[in-house]
Amino acid sequence: MVQQKLLTFQFNPSSRVYGYTSVNLRPGGDEQEVTLDNVEDYVALVTDFCFNTGIQRQMEAFKNGFDLVFSMEKLVFNPMELSSLLCGDQAPTWTKEDILNYTEPKLGYTKDSPGFQRFINVLLKLTSDERKAFLQFTTGCSSLPPGGLANLHPRLTVVRKVDGNDNSYPSVNTCVHYLKLPEYSTEEILRERLLIATREKGFHLN
Repeated sequence: MVQQKLLTFQFNPSSRVYGYTSVNLRPGGDEQEVTLDNVEDYVALVTDFCFNTGIQRQMEAFKNGFDLVFSMEKLVFNPMELSSLLCGDQAPTWTKEDILNYTEPKLGYTKDSPGFQRFINVLLKLTSDERKAFLQFTTGCSSLPPGGLANLHPRLTVVRKVDGNDNSYPSVNTCVHYLKLPEYSTEEILRERLLIATREKGFHLN
């Protein structure tokens, strides 16, 4: 019979780079069993190790590398601005003017096409989470780069899906931000089909 190993206050993030196979989360942690009474302490210590103390050397290496390009002491960004610079806009927003100026309707659509105008109206009414899902579906990333749609490259291209109808779904070529959109008869149908497509997993709608 295989003896079941007890969970202790020891974390096992083995690292050949830093030369360890396990770390005590507190002194003598390898001999302290995790119980219902102390499990919250265990979770807190694991979280701290994964996101703070356990990655201090990696973060220091990142800082030193950053300093080689631009001194951290002269960095004028606050934490939120730096996060946006590195990770993009995590709550994507756009206006009608943004969509008209920074998307490219082609192959059956123009900026004045009724089908494209319905598409614009639907995009403007999406919630923050729906916008993230739309971007994930069309670009492979749920956020926009700093500067929004103006700095999305390649730009989002919207073409008319020639064999599509009200029962069809949009499809995409994610790598080049290429959305193939049927010319739906109403905004309601467009919104419904688009949101269903954004929730689709895998490559069925590529």
